[in-house]
Amino acid sequence: MKVAVLPFNASEGTKAAYGRQFAAFAAEQLRAHAQADINAVSYLTQIQEQDGSTRMAFVNIGNGLLPYEQLQDLFTQAQVELVMDGALTQTDDQFELTIRFFTEGATEPRFLETTTFPTSELFTTLHRTVKILAEQAEIELPEVLAGETMEFGTQNPEAFLQFLEGYDALSHIQQANGMVTLEFSPEPALDALVSAVEADNTFNGPYQVLVQLARACAHFRIGAFESVENALLKLTEFVPDQFLGFFALGELYQTVNSLSKAADYYEKALALETEDAGIYARLGLVQLQLGMPVNAERNFRKAFSMEGDDKPSGDYLAMVLGQTGRIHEVPALWKAVIDENPQNGAAYAKYAVALFQADKEQDAENAFEKALEVVEDNLIVKRFYAPWLMKKGDLDRAMDFYEDIIDVAPNDIQVLTEYSQTLEAAGRDFEVPQVMKDILASNPDPNTRAQAMARLIELEQPKRAENVDAARVKMESGDIQGAISSLKPLRNWLADYWKLWALLSSAYNRTEQYVEAEEAARRLLEVYPGCEPGYGELVNALHGQGKFDEAYQLMRYAATHNPNSLPIHINLALAAKRIGNEQEARDLAKQIREAIGPNEELEPILSEIES
Repeated sequence: MKVAVLPFNASEGTKAAYGRQFAAFAAEQLRAHAQADINAVSYLTQIQEQDGSTRMAFVNIGNGLLPYEQLQDLFTQAQVELVMDGALTQTDDQFELTIRFFTEGATEPRFLETTTFPTSELFTTLHRTVKILAEQAEIELPEVLAGETMEFGTQNPEAFLQFLEGYDALSHIQQANGMVTLEFSPEPALDALVSAVEADNTFNGPYQVLVQLARACAHFRIGAFESVENALLKLTEFVPDQFLGFFALGELYQTVNSLSKAADYYEKALALETEDAGIYARLGLVQLQLGMPVNAERNFRKAFSMEGDDKPSGDYLAMVLGQTGRIHEVPALWKAVIDENPQNGAAYAKYAVALFQADKEQDAENAFEKALEVVEDNLIVKRFYAPWLMKKGDLDRAMDFYEDIIDVAPNDIQVLTEYSQTLEAAGRDFEVPQVMKDILASNPDPNTRAQAMARLIELEQPKRAENVDAARVKMESGDIQGAISSLKPLRNWLADYWKLWALLSSAYNRTEQYVEAEEAARRLLEVYPGCEPGYGELVNALHGQGKFDEAYQLMRYAATHNPNSLPIHINLALAAKRIGNEQEARDLAKQIREAIGPNEELEPILSEIES
């Protein structure tokens, strides 16, 4: 039986997270332990933010039970046979939980029960909810759930409630893929998880979730750095014998370029977990950035020795050897892997590439050719060899290899891109549009889509693309108004051509037509969200209209999703200064200086930010 479990609607004053997670907990127990066909439904809605981004938020549909009409679509759209929903109310220490079940076509519930219970009876009630769901869904309970009690990981119901609150926030971030609403704050969830760990430091659930939540916040730049930092510091204080908290702190400091602290916490993690190759590799990367190549090499070698056939740290080790003038040592690294497993196609390919990089071109070609003969599954060898064949001018063979790879992986966007470049080099431009269409049909990221679409337009609509380039020439010669006049008629024809919108937004800004510049810049970033100059044009257009707060929010969003972009962080610093966030602007300027070192070109801008 296919079952949908809806969140329990929380009444006013009751945490919506409890309603969502009480229901999801029951569903997950049966899915995990009885392999039941049960899906916990999330009410996740899209919200259009001020900065133009579309973000996701959990919503509480109502304060009580829903009318049947709002449930019936599940039977037809999701093709479920049974729906469970309910309502939850908390008053001080007391909960009231109503659970219902509907079958298709029945307007009255087949089961309806309301239970009132204190927090101390939370575990008994949740276990009973699991049993009711199993009974209604005709699921045979496994032994782990069939008894009088079940395992919750703790005997402290308050700690379990706090765990559920934290888990709810993590689920929100994961389901939204980081695109949570601007008003979302992880602080309550972080605090709840810290409290749960403090209340019962043997309860592994909140420890694990707090680590995952902190890592998600760092990855997606959600919440205040200090909040995440403090939560992890408390976690390592309460549970000093587990390594994940220290590792998460290392990651957190690494994301803000606090490399010495990152190294310290990776080393603390290693003191507790000496057999994790990933920690050695992370520590090595930080040490390499700190200018400690000897230490980095030692840790990369340690990771390399612990890894299986894939040897992910081998690339890092090759990098440090190259940076220390020992590129000639890299081939031996991969040769040793090949000697252990002659069928390791990836190692063979990297061995050949290392020989090329060591200026042993003939040896490299010999290695590639031998790999093609020896390795039974040699597709990865062809994948590495094809670009070298292209550079060498052996275009026919390179195209053959790319076509072999595409036969197996028709949606590999990078391979398709390289194949298109090889076709152009071979003068087979007439075949490139179809490859661009294949890229566009392979669900590429928006930036890749923008580039593929641009190339397709240039090949299939050359006259219009040439008109855009002619407008660029006008702009460079100072005829800004002439460029605008040339570009405006093309907007409908070339709506997906990012180069048109980039020129148009710049031209409008230079003629102080800020409303039009904003419209063009927003269209540019809609088509090509990774276009760094586009953010600068949009900020200029917003500043020109006095929309300083909107510009600041826009750049915060852009910096979150482009953490390594220098132009974006400069624009964020300028936007912060414009709205009076002087300290944030100075801190950003300081980080930029530390990242790039002395730079005469940027000095006037940084000085303005710091003034």
